[in-house]
Parts: sequence; structure tokens; C-alpha cells
Amino acid sequence: MSLTENSIDTRYKKMKKKLTLEDVARKAGVSKSSVARALGNYGSVSEEVRKRVLNAAKKIGYEPNQIARSLKTRRTNTIGVIISDITTYFFTSVVRGIADVASQSGYDLVLCNTDEDPEKENKFLRVLASRNVDGLIISASGKNTYLKKLIRAGLPVILLDRRIEGLGTTQLVVDNESGAYEAVTHLIRLGHRRIGIINGLANIQTSQERFNGYKKALQDNHIRLDPQLIKYGDFKMAKAKEVTKELLDMKNPLSALFISNEAMIAGALLAFKERNINIPEQIAIVGFDDPVWGQLLDPPLTAVSQPAYPMGTMACQTLLQKINEPGRERASFEELVLKPKLIVRGSCGEKIDLPKN
Repeated sequence: MSLTENSIDTRYKKMKKKLTLEDVARKAGVSKSSVARALGNYGSVSEEVRKRVLNAAKKIGYEPNQIARSLKTRRTNTIGVIISDITTYFFTSVVRGIADVASQSGYDLVLCNTDEDPEKENKFLRVLASRNVDGLIISASGKNTYLKKLIRAGLPVILLDRRIEGLGTTQLVVDNESGAYEAVTHLIRLGHRRIGIINGLANIQTSQERFNGYKKALQDNHIRLDPQLIKYGDFKMAKAKEVTKELLDMKNPLSALFISNEAMIAGALLAFKERNINIPEQIAIVGFDDPVWGQLLDPPLTAVSQPAYPMGTMACQTLLQKINEPGRERASFEELVLKPKLIVRGSCGEKIDLPKN
């Protein structure tokens, strides 16, 4: 289930005039305690009373308060998931992994999409806290004061895909630097020296790590870092299309391009199409992310493939361990790092012979 700003407003309005157990009890003609037992599936209540309560709740539109229902167990069997962009293949696969493990373990998900907007992220955190979720998996946009408060208050949290120092919680990330290093090194081995980069948001750790991998590959191969070849597409298709055209308009053209996420790969491809740029004859490309559609291109996309689905399953398994073993001694900070893999296809072409700069 995905929450939007409109759904948040609607939810808060409902909370203000939420029906109570007393309303259901009056409608069913039974005591409040009988309603609680019937809806909470605990204690002794006759089947007749249970049916009367359920029918009454349905007629008046009563939705059980998850927090009240969980007073016995202090659990809601609900996990909050906050991600930055559900439209990407990477996050879709991650969420699938989370959902599969959660479902097998009897947990429901509340899924929120922030579009890299810190204000949305903060709203969703407050909504999930009000719903008393048992744990949280979040791909955070940056340092968030409210998130830190939730962690300090004891909410089990897994930080997904992005490193954020000082939060004191488990972080599950991909080795972005090594993945970018391997991708750019592959281009260099093919003979390219004018290699551009379209990176994401400059303040996001993921972007910084991928840029570090790009720089290190150039440095290790004695290639000067040219600031004109560095562009930021903000993880957005439209912005990536715009900056790709800027790169193509340079007097000293680039021969290869490293693009650091799926949406920006699509933007760059649109720019190439509009300019009638042939891949890999006129420009070689490699992307960080390996969307399914990349294999359908002609030529297919060379890409750094992230273990997205395993990342989701590991995130959920680790979170459930935190939820179900609260008394177990665990380090307040633990970093789990997964390795990406370069998949070589046709978008980089064969070895070329270019003069070194």
C-alpha cells in the first residue's frame, strides 16, 4: 500500500473522528470488553457475539485501532517501508524481497514513496509512528532528526541503500564505490579517455560513493579529472536528458559515459535518440543499475547489477530478528555490505584506439 500526501490528509481527518469500541458495543448490544475480545481474537467470546460485533463494526464503518488491538502483545505485525523511488527496477525488486519475507512471517507492509523529498519523508515517519509499526526499513534522503528520535526510542530500524553516520542502527548497503570503479575501468580498458559521468544528487551518500569510484578509476589509470565531464542528473530522467545534451554539445566530445542510476540512463538514451547518436559507435555507455528493459536495447546495456531482491530479503530478515529478539545483545551499529556485479553486454562496444589526453 502506498501513501500519498492526499492519503495522509485523509488519514488524519479520519483519526480526528474515529469511531470507538463503545460505538460498536452500542450497535451490537454487548459490552466494550466483548467487542475488544471479538475484534482482537483473544479471550473467550461466543460465536454469536462475535458475529454480532463484526456485523456492527461493518455497518458503522469501524476500523480497529491497531495500537489498541496490540495492547496484549505490544505488536501490530506491521512493518513500515520508506523508499525514494518506487518506479525504478531496483527499488521494485527490493520491496518485492521485503514483502516476500514479511508475508511468510505474518507481517503486513505499509509502503511509502518519498521522491527524495525530505518533507515527505518526515511526514511518513510520523504517520508510521502513529500506526505503531513494529519496525522500519528506510532509504533515507539524509540526516533526519525525527528518525534519530525513533531509533533512540527503541524502534527497530534498518537503513537501506544509503549510509548515514551517527544514527546508531543497522545499515544495509551496496558497495557503490567498487561497482562504479569496475564500470569505469572497463571503459578505460576499451581505450576510452574522455569519460563523462551523470551522477545523482550530490548530497546523497550513494552518489558520493559512485563518484568516488569514478574518480579512483581515472586516477589509477593516470587520466586527468575534467570537471566539464561531471554532470548531475538528480536521479531524474528529465534532468539527465538535459545534462546529456550539454555533454554532447562540448567542443571536445566525450567518447564514453557512466550513468549512475536507472532513471538517468533512460534520460540519457532519450537525448541520444533525439540527436541520432549511435551506441556504441559514437558513444559507449555503462549504467549503475541493471533494469530488465536494458537487455532489450540494441545493443543491450552494459550495467552494474545490484543484488536488489536479496537486499530486500536480507533487510526484512534482519529487521525481524531485531523485532523478535529485543533482549539479545546486539551492536547498536552494524554495517552489512553487498557486492554488485558488472554485466558486460554490447553498449560499450569493442576495444578502440583513441589518443591519450
